[in-house]
Amino acid sequence: MIALNPGTTRPDEQGSSIGVALTDQSETIRRFVARDYGKVVAAVAAATGEPDAADDGVQSALLEVIRGGHEPDRLAAWVTVVAINEVRQTQRRRRTEKRVTRHSAAPPTDPIDRLARATDVRAAVDELPERQRAIVLMFYYLDAPVADIADAMGISDGTVKTQLHRARGTLAKRLGLEDRGGS
Repeated sequence: MIALNPGTTRPDEQGSSIGVALTDQSETIRRFVARDYGKVVAAVAAATGEPDAADDGVQSALLEVIRGGHEPDRLAAWVTVVAINEVRQTQRRRRTEKRVTRHSAAPPTDPIDRLARATDVRAAVDELPERQRAIVLMFYYLDAPVADIADAMGISDGTVKTQLHRARGTLAKRLGLEDRGGS
């Protein structure tokens, strides 16, 4: 995460990837960072209830503009929407992880049991169809966003989400973690 200097609304440019990338970007992005960055972070925080994640979401959206060559007409609005979606996706992921954790047995404390559990998970992932396995590994092990996975694989975001959903269901069945009547 890029550090914010106290009392400013601009990312610290000392060694930050956004600061370095901004030197090569259009005046529109520079103006956004100088004028709108803090307001957009505040709006995302208010919309999602996640002040810490709001800053990360805005930075992620900015990186998408920089890396993807996007030049939206209304940059502040575009970044706000993308950042809100990013934060909400993270919230959904956390809820799903909590639900799975709630339905699973307590994690083993014995090192041998933990190794056995990890081996079971790895074996279950290895048995997934190739496409699902690749998506699961990128999403969970590399923590890659859905959009990056879609770009890398040449498929739509919706296809990535569908394949993740199917893979989760398959893994839950193979690991004995099927939904037991909860949400």
